[in-house]
Amino acid sequence: MPGGANHSALVGALGKRVRRQRGGQFSQRGIALLAAAMAIAVTAAITVEFSTNTNVDWIEATNTRDDMRAHFLARSAMNLSELIIRVQTDVMDRNRQYLGDIQLADFVPMFIGAFGGSKDEVDSFAQMLGAGGSDLKGLGVSIGSFNVEVDTDDDKINLNCANGGTETVKTLQTKLQALFYFDIYNPIFQNADADGWRRDRAQQVAALIDYVDTNRSKFNAVGAAEDYGYQTLNDKYLAKNNYLDTVGEIKLVRGVDDRLWALFGDQFTVYGDCKENLAAVEDPKLIAPIILLAAKDAEDPVLRDPLKLWMLAQRVGEARSWGIYFDTLQSFADFVKDPDGALGDLMASSGLSQSSSTSSTALPPVEGVELDMQKLQQIARAGTRRTYRVTATANIDTLDKTIVGVWDTQVQNQNPRGPGYERGAWVFWREE
Repeated sequence: MPGGANHSALVGALGKRVRRQRGGQFSQRGIALLAAAMAIAVTAAITVEFSTNTNVDWIEATNTRDDMRAHFLARSAMNLSELIIRVQTDVMDRNRQYLGDIQLADFVPMFIGAFGGSKDEVDSFAQMLGAGGSDLKGLGVSIGSFNVEVDTDDDKINLNCANGGTETVKTLQTKLQALFYFDIYNPIFQNADADGWRRDRAQQVAALIDYVDTNRSKFNAVGAAEDYGYQTLNDKYLAKNNYLDTVGEIKLVRGVDDRLWALFGDQFTVYGDCKENLAAVEDPKLIAPIILLAAKDAEDPVLRDPLKLWMLAQRVGEARSWGIYFDTLQSFADFVKDPDGALGDLMASSGLSQSSSTSSTALPPVEGVELDMQKLQQIARAGTRRTYRVTATANIDTLDKTIVGVWDTQVQNQNPRGPGYERGAWVFWREE
């Protein structure tokens, strides 16, 4: 059956051809589907990356915007503080004999919300004044807030006085020795510092003075050169032997480790006078050295008993909170001589009875010390404040910006805007 065989062969060949064609069609369709899926995946990845980059750019731009806003809010707070300081020096201090020792800085927390607060804070301030919030125009900030703290460096020991005259340096030495006087500080001087350097009180005082003074001779050691091993440390450096720009530089002084800085760092400054202002001193650690150095009798029993001396210094530091101000050196000496009597006189003038809970009988008795006025004049002064330390903090959402500045009312202004601005300028400015 040759015809039947040919027919079968022909049918088989046609079937193979059809199967090959169908297979090709199926293969092309799979490739197209795979290509489409890959295109979608790539497009999705590009879209996600674009969206992520856009969000990052938006967040970065928002942060930059808020950082700028916070910066200028903090600058506004500093400008407000300068206004407060100028009103204090030009109005309050010039009429001190009539107004007393009124410091506008003490009242800043009461009204700062009206300038740097929200609408609610402005409304609260307006209610305190008996007005409506809508009656006060131009106060508060619509975005964020700022706060201002104003203090002084007049009550601190100025280490730059190590470059003063012989008497000035000697006074600085005795102040530092008196600052380290109390036995409670013994562990600081009995143990080595963080770098393994051992020193006593006299060595620590010398190290502080030698780091600042311009000469290369060791303090209180005739003919000896300064040698505190600064160049033997892992990070070698030299003593500055010049005026300090910031108080934080004393952390480079041998022996000033974290322990000593935590105890005494707040008692030092590099601005203002070489005499502490008794109208501003409130820290017992700074009052005690003044009493020690100005005492008429160096063997006074109060001076020989650290506990009695500390209680007296603490009572003097609290005087301002009771409305007792030291406008003169004599008023300070009178209070130190008889602190309980001074409080009794204050209560009597205020109409308070001796049984009142705020009377001196509610406080432990404190023994006084008679001071030598000539000695007191050599180490301290009383009167208006020279320096003001301002800390301005601005907040925008979760971003904070802080500016710390020190204003010196006696510095000659190099670019005065008028006769009234010849003195007074920022001598320190740091933005955080």
